[in-house]
Amino acid sequence: MARTKRLLLATALAVTLGPATTGTSPAGADTIVAPFLLQVGSTMPGLPGKAVALAAGPGGTIAAAHTSGVAVWDSGHWTAVSGDAAYKVAWHGDALVAITAKGLLTARRDTGRWQTTTDRLPSHADATALLAGGPDVVIVQGEKLYRHKSGRDWDREKLPGTAVALARAKSGKLALATTAGLFEQEGRDWNPVATGAWAPTAITHLTYDSKDRLWIAGAQGIGVRDGKWKLYDPSSGLPLLGFTALAPGADGDVWLGTARGAIRFDGEHWEYRQGRRWLPDDAVSAIAVDGKANAYVGTASAVGLIEARRTTLAEKADAYEQAIDARHKRTPYGFVEGADLVTPGDLSKFTQSDSDNDGLWTGMYGAAETFRFAASKDPRARENARKVFEALKFLGDVTQGGSHPAPPGFFARTVRSTADGDPNVKDSPERDKEKQKGDAYWKISPKRWPTSADGKWYWKSDTSSDEMVGHYFFNALYYDLVAKDKEEKNEVAAVILRTTDHLLKNDLSFVDHDGKPTRWGFFNPRELNGNPWRREERGLNSQTMLTFLTIADHVSDDGKYAAAKKKLIDEQGYGNNTLAPKVTPGVGGGNQSDDEMAFMNYYHLLKYEGDAALKRSWARSLYDYWQLEQYELNPFFNFIAAVHLKGATWTDAYGPFDLDPTGPWLAQSVDTLKRFPLNLINWKQTNSGRLDVVNLSQHVRPDADPARLGMLRSGTVLPVDERVVSHWNHDPYKLDQGSAGGTEDDGASYLLPYWMGRYHEFISEK
Repeated sequence: MARTKRLLLATALAVTLGPATTGTSPAGADTIVAPFLLQVGSTMPGLPGKAVALAAGPGGTIAAAHTSGVAVWDSGHWTAVSGDAAYKVAWHGDALVAITAKGLLTARRDTGRWQTTTDRLPSHADATALLAGGPDVVIVQGEKLYRHKSGRDWDREKLPGTAVALARAKSGKLALATTAGLFEQEGRDWNPVATGAWAPTAITHLTYDSKDRLWIAGAQGIGVRDGKWKLYDPSSGLPLLGFTALAPGADGDVWLGTARGAIRFDGEHWEYRQGRRWLPDDAVSAIAVDGKANAYVGTASAVGLIEARRTTLAEKADAYEQAIDARHKRTPYGFVEGADLVTPGDLSKFTQSDSDNDGLWTGMYGAAETFRFAASKDPRARENARKVFEALKFLGDVTQGGSHPAPPGFFARTVRSTADGDPNVKDSPERDKEKQKGDAYWKISPKRWPTSADGKWYWKSDTSSDEMVGHYFFNALYYDLVAKDKEEKNEVAAVILRTTDHLLKNDLSFVDHDGKPTRWGFFNPRELNGNPWRREERGLNSQTMLTFLTIADHVSDDGKYAAAKKKLIDEQGYGNNTLAPKVTPGVGGGNQSDDEMAFMNYYHLLKYEGDAALKRSWARSLYDYWQLEQYELNPFFNFIAAVHLKGATWTDAYGPFDLDPTGPWLAQSVDTLKRFPLNLINWKQTNSGRLDVVNLSQHVRPDADPARLGMLRSGTVLPVDERVVSHWNHDPYKLDQGSAGGTEDDGASYLLPYWMGRYHEFISEK
């Protein structure tokens, strides 16, 4: 099965809707996607101690108070300012001030070097005091406020309660949370500030944002005074409580720290940053954000940088292409698969290995390249697509002859060099017997990895149905969108027809080198309609067989494929079977690979169907399936549904109704593409225990532990940058996924919906 993915991400939905600028979109309009901010998580090296406070200063500099001193991040490295343990830090114009073990440190840069002086702290003040920079330096502790004057003197003021949190606006105004409530200072007076329904005594953190609005955070949630107070708690989408930090962002947004990660909020969208995709450690101690929206996050182990880069969807696509070329093309044929990292998280050293689904994943990458070529006419896309065609064709060629020749038309799951050792040692008949104890249909293969006729390759047998769907999906697209002339179309058709003829010759079964069908390669009526054990596969395999025959008929002048399809529909009920391709135990239930297969099938089944009544039936089937899938924020499925459901109607005993996709599917699809992680390292993502998540009930997902499954209160799955996605075959309702960062997935899962959306004009870029 596929590997997992991770590290980067994209934020904020910045789109404008308008009429299509070229062609006619099936949706009636396209979405022009403007450049947006892409967040990139990394660990900053070189800070010798744990950061306990951070402050953003002039020119994008960041000051850190840490357990071994004070340092400034500038020009890509930390510069030590002081070697005394520090506890608070702030900026005072171009100078920085910090509370250290020796007192109040003041540091100014002079000809590239930091010059420091240290003054005594005011009487009764210590390392736990609160610090504010700005026009003057203010220290608050207990019920006293101290203003630093010239020299070593302090002015003292009495506070209206014991200080809990302190913030300063750009105007110089101070806000203070105390055990007695929330106050703002006007002159020498402290005026109480009401916070609406929330208790002001529960506030633990304060800040003014870049628009000089006052934000509060505390036991109940967070709030902002924007004319009047707007209050947000977990019912509003806040992922966690228990704040350790609150910092203003670059554009009216705020960042929050917790013991389980960081949170960004812009007043509408929440972004939860947890795990090594984003942070060196989840325990956040401090946050500062510079003027370019880069967030610096102090954690228990190091300072993390969540960089904000302005980019486009097309630039993201280029980055995935480069990564695939660099690390994800295996063997001279270029099978696309994840990479195993020698050191977790380090992309510089990696190894490659085969998977059960090399044909499927390579086919989906190739499908992306066909859409890319059709949308852009980029000759590199055509070259990549041609390479995939040759790779998938080779999977059929390699099974002919050799140690255990397969029937013509049969293709392998994958190949590996015979120089890499014999995989049959592991994949032995003894292992198959153990597998069969829990799966009565598991095949005991006499040779799971035969050798090729030239002795150079082991090829893996027992090819699955999802592999087959991947081959047909890609080859049909290549035939329509890339094949440049009749000769190349005939070449593609021959590959499609040799497998389809194999199925027709072998009673609609995919027959392996042992003369028996593969574990999943059964498509005949006797099995699908006559074997009750096949109830879960009946709809999907019926749909799959009809799709294969429809594609074969499209590329052939031989009427036998249409005749075979008609017989299955008229005499064996395959048309009705296809109306419900999935027997599902609730949303997200069953095998997500089945969903992937079904939607790939729908694309060509509806595209090529010439019978109007059947086409309406397939459209109704797709509509029903999409009702389950639309909450999964999946642009690949959404675009397939939109291509074929626009303008479609269904009529039953109650009259006609419209099958057009409704709701925010297009905006959600764009948002998913923007948020899609760019660095796809498989770091652990832990979302169980989030307060904005509702666990699924047992009756909603009876096939799994509902405590491990959940969705947002809004009704959708978590955004793609807060979970693990691999080829759209992961359960998106599973809250905790990923591992220790030992693998990197390829980016074909982004490239396929992106270029499909471009080709079908759902999205465009200027």
